[in-house]
Amino acid sequence: MIPSRKLAAMFLCVFVLGAAAGALLEMNFGDPRFSTFLNKTSDPAALAQRVDKRLASQFNLDADEQARIAPLTKEMAQNLFGLRVKFANDVLATIDDEHGKIAAQMTPAQRDAYIKDNVARRARAVAVLMPPAPNGATAQP
Repeated sequence: MIPSRKLAAMFLCVFVLGAAAGALLEMNFGDPRFSTFLNKTSDPAALAQRVDKRLASQFNLDADEQARIAPLTKEMAQNLFGLRVKFANDVLATIDDEHGKIAAQMTPAQRDAYIKDNVARRARAVAVLMPPAPNGATAQP
């Protein structure tokens, strides 16, 4: 592939990734259901308790049924939490990889400025995507 086509392909790739990231951020800020989902899945124990409470009241479960269902909702909450962390890590790894490819095409001075410019952007993406750590701070990928 000619260098100009390579560059055009990279810019197209960055545009697509930027559009996807922008859509994700728009959903976070524009669609309360997405941010609500992210907030509710950040604590697996609390999620399991909410699901248990909803199931018990909605379906009039007795104590025995609740006891049999509770381990299943706890497992479900843990699985959702794991998927959320995996999703966040996959998105961040893809963004880092593409930014690295772009930076490799620049002069050292441009590369340094580009990397510096992306530090704050990446920190915001981590804050949006990664669930809080148990101590309340944002988990680092």
